[in-house]
Amino acid sequence: MAHASQGPELAEALLELCCVVEGVRAAASRELGLTPQQAQLLTLVAPKELTHGELANQMHCDKANITGLVDRLVRRELVERRPDPDDRRVSQVVLTERGRELVARFRQAVGTAITGRLASWPTDHHQQVATLARATTEALRI
Repeated sequence: MAHASQGPELAEALLELCCVVEGVRAAASRELGLTPQQAQLLTLVAPKELTHGELANQMHCDKANITGLVDRLVRRELVERRPDPDDRRVSQVVLTERGRELVARFRQAVGTAITGRLASWPTDHHQQVATLARATTEALRI
């Protein structure tokens, strides 16, 4: 268990890491003609269909913001809305083939940028950070 005195140091380190990674994500988004929010939505939808409510919850924003984001991505033919088979009042957002290709390019760009910056690290450091990052993400997930 962490000591209370370590909390601020840990939080500060995680905030700094978050800002640096967000900068990498934002740069990759811009290179692909996306806003960071659009890239986030696309990567959330990539593994599974999500409703507007689920997206709003995961992106920590209002459903009205999601509607606007989805509308813009529908116009670009990156996502489509499908009726929920269990509740026709609800629509699910799903990637199109074009959206899947763009998400793959986005993930590749982010991965290349991060691994390039950490190229001097020993391989075991990469594994350790990946393991800690996954565990931290799960522990902090709401």
